[in-house]
Amino acid sequence: MPEVILKNLPFMLQGLATSLQISAMVALGGTLLGLIVAVILYSRVPVLSVVSRVYIEFIRGTPLLVVLFIAFFGLPALFGYQTTAYKATVVAFILFIGAYLAEDIRSGLMTVKPTLTQAALATGLTQGQALRFVVVPLAVRRIIPTLFNQYVRLFKFTSVASVIGVAEFTGNAMLVNAREFQPVTILAFVALTYLVICLILSGIGRWLYARLAVS
Repeated sequence: MPEVILKNLPFMLQGLATSLQISAMVALGGTLLGLIVAVILYSRVPVLSVVSRVYIEFIRGTPLLVVLFIAFFGLPALFGYQTTAYKATVVAFILFIGAYLAEDIRSGLMTVKPTLTQAALATGLTQGQALRFVVVPLAVRRIIPTLFNQYVRLFKFTSVASVIGVAEFTGNAMLVNAREFQPVTILAFVALTYLVICLILSGIGRWLYARLAVS
């Protein structure tokens, strides 16, 4: 490994840890948000379905960087509260990835045959219980590859957070490059690191799908 990488490795790994931490929290929060929104749309809950659709269309039509600026500058100014770049990043990313996951999960819910729901109801389950114990688990198992594709995108998205001052992996690497000015070596290391982690995430997704997939 080149000397410039070894010398600055702790600092860059600190940024990588931040990127991974953000990714984990956002994956959890975004999946939960996406599941809630997807169930609302699938169940056609009055009013909430309209709100959910507006949220999805707004987020999907807005660049991530703009959503990040809204969370860091816009919302605090509008509602009169203070936040940090880290917290704003987590909120923005959850809102952003949640909209995409909502559509993915909703699509998965639509693949579950109505006869399965009817069979669950026939056993004495309520509509909510059938959704919770039958429909949602089947849907999620079917879209595992899609979910992990979104998680891979999410990890790469963390590089945008440096724009508002979050000390994530790419941002720290660019600070090192500003000091050392060895862009080829540093950027190659950054790209390789992203590639390895994304391949690992994709591999986990394929493994889970192979273990849990349903027809």
